[in-house]
Amino acid sequence: MSGKLSERDFIGAIESRNDIRLFFVFGQDESAAASIASALIARLGPESEAIEIDSAKLRSDPALLSDEAASQSLFGGARHIRLHFAREEGLDAIANLLSAEQAGNPVIATAGDLKKTSKLRTLIEGSPRALSYICYPPSEGEAVDQAVAAAGALGLRIDRTLAAQIVRYTGQDRRLVAMELEKLSLYYDSAPDRVVTVEPQALSALAAETAEEDINALVNQVLTGDAKALGRTIIEARAIGIEAIRIIRALQRRIALLTGMRAKVEDGANAGAVVRANRAIFWKEQEAFTRQVQRWTAPRLAGLNAHLIEVEAKLMATGADLNETLFEEELVRIARAAARSR
Repeated sequence: MSGKLSERDFIGAIESRNDIRLFFVFGQDESAAASIASALIARLGPESEAIEIDSAKLRSDPALLSDEAASQSLFGGARHIRLHFAREEGLDAIANLLSAEQAGNPVIATAGDLKKTSKLRTLIEGSPRALSYICYPPSEGEAVDQAVAAAGALGLRIDRTLAAQIVRYTGQDRRLVAMELEKLSLYYDSAPDRVVTVEPQALSALAAETAEEDINALVNQVLTGDAKALGRTIIEARAIGIEAIRIIRALQRRIALLTGMRAKVEDGANAGAVVRANRAIFWKEQEAFTRQVQRWTAPRLAGLNAHLIEVEAKLMATGADLNETLFEEELVRIARAAARSR
């Protein structure tokens, strides 16, 4: 069943809606989906036993999910099932779960972006025994609002400028934002009843640990055609485990931003002036943005976005051992294409 529940109400439903068997979170913002799934699990309490199921298992055993949902813990305690869909699979298993006579253990499932024509999405949204929530990539302003609210819950008073810095260097990844805020909370020993104000110096000191994971440099190197520097950055990104999907999301967000600015340039505006007028761009990145706006025309940006969608599909279909090489080759190809447009 789909609806227009707020994120807060969706999370709260796991405590108030005993009729719901499947809580399904999906969408382009996979970090938000993972964060919401964690919040659902937290509402069940630390005593709830977690049963992890890979969606690939459901293809060969469509009865597994409904059996686990109806089974009791060895010690009679609460339990829940955590399921992630790597692909659109397990339709029979979901159908069995939703049509079973009983299923006492809630299933919390996540997936990436699914079209409205997706059979999995259609099945879940059409059932009164399932509740779904779609995660759209937030604008930077929305991401900053989320960061400020999350900080407040930890007893941190943070202004929007500092919150925006956290959002940018974490690539708008909600899980990483939460980790940075938790570090700040530990640093200040804050709590809801011990509210403290975050100072820029503290943020700078703690951000150093995460700065190496900042993918803005990689995005700039790809889109400005700096293939020489890109090679080293890719090696560093691989070493610290930055996920390919996160880089794709960052590139797509950058393309969306560049597309709007490029339209103004093609209407006759000066590229540098357009970039400087955009308050979402950190002043240190204005030069790189200007080069990108000049280099990438509207048709090329549209083509690149379509290509990234294809790359993502290949990553999902290829074995994990090939993902790394495949994606790194694509980044180098894009950078070389940008370099040729100078």
